[in-house]
Amino acid sequence: MSQKSEARARLEKEAQVERQKLHEGRIITLAQDQIQYEDGQEKTYDIVLHPGAVAMIPINAEGKIILVKQWRRAARQILLELPAGILEVEEDPIECAQRELQEEIGFEARDISSLGGFFTAPGFCNEYIYLYLAQDLHPNPLIGDDSEEIDTVALTLKEAMEKIDQSEIVDAKTIAGIYRYNGIVS
Repeated sequence: MSQKSEARARLEKEAQVERQKLHEGRIITLAQDQIQYEDGQEKTYDIVLHPGAVAMIPINAEGKIILVKQWRRAARQILLELPAGILEVEEDPIECAQRELQEEIGFEARDISSLGGFFTAPGFCNEYIYLYLAQDLHPNPLIGDDSEEIDTVALTLKEAMEKIDQSEIVDAKTIAGIYRYNGIVS
């Protein structure tokens, strides 16, 4: 079996990289990496730098998944999603998950466990989302930036899977999280 990916990783790690920040926004930074390899070859990569995020699968007392329904400017539509949020600088992901649960759905989880995580678009972006299962929910709201513009929807796992199949849930982190949860409870 070929080891092309390992060879490429070694080349990249040993290469000289010059990073230029093209734009620094409130959440993301657009950078351009100029890479010069030992053999003299050069490549340019455009990369979106992201602080990382969390997404939670909150399960209420009835065993339903609590989703949030909100307007998304980039998608130009209302999306049905898992509660999620962006990590603050050096914030522990589990603390971010608890804060976002309180801000977005008004509950804290007394039982929260990691379900791993994933890169959203590693071809051009370094965003990594930590995924958590949040259970034993208790009311404890925090006021968040978008709290008045978010609705909550509680669905059974079967209903959530049907909404994915019917393209009513089209958010990738939500689809990944629901499928991950389905794999655990099935």
